[in-house]
Amino acid sequence: MKKIRAILASLAMGSAVVLSATAVNADGYSKGSVKDAPQYFSWTGFYLGGHAGLVTGNTTGDPGLGGLLNTDYSLSGALYGAQVGYNWQTGSTVLGIEGSFSGANIEGTTNCVAILECKRDMDWLATVVGRAGIAMDRSLLYAMAGVAWADVNTNIGIVGIPLLSGSETHVGWVAGFGFEHAFTNRVSTRIEYSHVDLGSQDTDLSLAGGGVVVTDKVNVRLDTIKLGVNFKLN
Repeated sequence: MKKIRAILASLAMGSAVVLSATAVNADGYSKGSVKDAPQYFSWTGFYLGGHAGLVTGNTTGDPGLGGLLNTDYSLSGALYGAQVGYNWQTGSTVLGIEGSFSGANIEGTTNCVAILECKRDMDWLATVVGRAGIAMDRSLLYAMAGVAWADVNTNIGIVGIPLLSGSETHVGWVAGFGFEHAFTNRVSTRIEYSHVDLGSQDTDLSLAGGGVVVTDKVNVRLDTIKLGVNFKLN
């Protein structure tokens, strides 16, 4: 009887050892333990945030006067604003859509004819883009492309006295890429480059007292580099 009890005890101890060994995987985590399993960050969900950055670019103008007032000069400045979007993640692939609106201080000037001064400026820029990226846990590399809008103002003056002015809303395209990293489950920061082509738009230039004098064909292209922060809402 004592031998039987000893055999049963040995079998019980052996079974416990085997079960314990098989319940632990190669990484040292218990297969049945949710608490101890490694947790991975998910980019899925709504987010909102803010951004600020620098802008450089180029603008041309052609009023159709045989090249008399044709212009080609640089633009530069800064922008700042907000963005809102949604990401959807499957595996390591992240797809999303984002809208942004930026206040801007972008301008450039040149001498267009003798003592005439031509100035072009922008005070806002808006975009709606689709995003596609590869997630590496809390880091995300992404590319984006979409539509861009902006008001472009043109002014011509002489020794500080305005002569002609006009403004038109341009619609064009934007494309770029960026890197984003989530420091917490809610907060991430990013750096992003984008190229904005606002295309050509006919702009009526009028005298200060009214009356269209000439129609200027204005073209604008921009390059931006922005830093941003996002807050994940869910």
